[in-house]
Amino acid sequence: MALTRKSRTAMDIFKSNIGCISTYSKKFDDMLDGGIRLGVMTELCGNPGSGKSNLCTQLCVSVQMKYGINLESTGTAIYIDTEGSFVPIRLQNMAMAAENHYKNDNQVPLDTNSVEQILKNVTYFRCMNVAELIACLIQLKQLMTPERNVKLIILDSLAHPIRSIIDGDHLARHKYTVRIVTMLQQLASNYNCAAVVVNHMVAKVDSPKHEAYCAPALGDAFGHMSQLRIQLSWKLNKREVRVLKSPHLPEMSTFFKITDDGVRDIDESELMDHDSDNTATQENQHSFSNM
Repeated sequence: MALTRKSRTAMDIFKSNIGCISTYSKKFDDMLDGGIRLGVMTELCGNPGSGKSNLCTQLCVSVQMKYGINLESTGTAIYIDTEGSFVPIRLQNMAMAAENHYKNDNQVPLDTNSVEQILKNVTYFRCMNVAELIACLIQLKQLMTPERNVKLIILDSLAHPIRSIIDGDHLARHKYTVRIVTMLQQLASNYNCAAVVVNHMVAKVDSPKHEAYCAPALGDAFGHMSQLRIQLSWKLNKREVRVLKSPHLPEMSTFFKITDDGVRDIDESELMDHDSDNTATQENQHSFSNM
């Protein structure tokens, strides 16, 4: 007998993928039409220091806050670390700031026990290579129980173990990439949780113009497998996030900042001050060119 997957209607899929996890930046969330979507895999790419791990840590807090996820109940998170980028004290600081960020006079501030519970609700795995990563993803099925209510899976990062395959050829790396991404997509779809995959940037050369530029690692094939591709970068001394690929969002960008409390909106005054400084710089350069 041939094996076939159970079919669903478009309305079933629409209703199952309405949840989003807030980034704690309203401009960031508005650009993504609500935040990081549940049920699909999101690729987060950027150069070192662009804020990828900070954003992943912020999402681990947001998914546990009633203001951070637009569902009836909050969820827990799984953090798979392949680079050693996870910092528990950073998670603790963001958790302590999260409640204060949204609370009003009628709400009780977050206490020490609540912060401790937030840390306990983040299940951490340290994977040193591709074999350990695949074994970890297989094990995750046992953790996807109603009691845990996992709504977020972080893989930080996929590029590190794949690019660390020294004796493997391009075909082997592609095979492992497809297997890992497929497993994450199945987990996200079957359990209606968000899967966030961190990716590196690599330098490439444009053949006709011979100009160097940065592009997401792991090749074009991996780019086709990501439902949503977001790039973090620095622009005009400000942190910028840009939608590179999405089936429902236009290609656009906005600014945000990372503080001691976590990911936040950038002040309009900061943008205005920077715009005026940039205009002055351009005017000075123009005056020098005319001398």
